[in-house]
Amino acid sequence: MLSTQVIVALLVLQLALVIPLAAVVIQLLRLVHWRFRADPQTRGDRPHFTGPVLALVFSALAASDFIGFEPFKTVSELNPVPMAARAYFTVGMLALAVWCWAYAGAIRARIRGMLGLR
Repeated sequence: MLSTQVIVALLVLQLALVIPLAAVVIQLLRLVHWRFRADPQTRGDRPHFTGPVLALVFSALAASDFIGFEPFKTVSELNPVPMAARAYFTVGMLALAVWCWAYAGAIRARIRGMLGLR
């Protein structure tokens, strides 16, 4: 039987994967509505995907040790972090996911500035 801490950790990882995935799906639906259904004069800016997609990537990296099917299994095998430090890796990836979600606009502006797409 799994301890309570392990069960809570697995639930947190599931939420860390489901919430960004749901946000990406919602943004896709908003993009489809923005592109095809909204009035061009009042529709505003295009929906952005930077925060949810980066959060999804880092959450998937955090959960790669706990999910046993591909591509997560291969990602877990290729992870250079030793097994003794995998808990720190997981917490770090979850922290990066939250940070990317919070500062998505600044990240997008910095990348666009570096690529000269202003």
